[in-house]
Amino acid sequence: MSFVRPELRAALRAWREPIIWGALFGFGLWQVAVGYLDLAPLSFLVGLVATAAGFGLLRDALRRRWLRGEVPSEGVVVIDEARIGYLGPRGGGFVDLPAVVSVEIVPRPHVPPDSGHAWLIRAEDGAELMIPIGAHGAEALVPTLSALPGIDFDQGVAAVAEPGAHRATLWRKAG
Repeated sequence: MSFVRPELRAALRAWREPIIWGALFGFGLWQVAVGYLDLAPLSFLVGLVATAAGFGLLRDALRRRWLRGEVPSEGVVVIDEARIGYLGPRGGGFVDLPAVVSVEIVPRPHVPPDSGHAWLIRAEDGAELMIPIGAHGAEALVPTLSALPGIDFDQGVAAVAEPGAHRATLWRKAG
């Protein structure tokens, strides 16, 4: 028998990674304060390291959480080393990461407004992958695409978070 409501359990499960890294960040701040007030340099140093690690990991976890669809969408994302694949009912294909020329967050076509966004990944040969944010396995796109130099996930988070259908270019190949 569980004393936690199923809706709360699902919400906690969805936010578990940001909660864990937020706790590490809070622990680090607490250790910094204890080390500063008690003049304990080791405690202060451990707190600085824990705060920095917690902040960085919390920021990345929040980005992944915000760039994950709330509503599951159709299709499956397959990532094999540097190859991104999408298998869906309305299309799909494969794109090699070194061949990517642009990454965007766009409103999904053929769905009502405010019903979701999609990743639009373009390759050198003209191939395009339109991957719904809520597709199964789409959360793996953030760590995979972070290999692109200078990619700005914050623009994608802003496009998804704002009400209305917004388009954001996260990365474009130089030259």
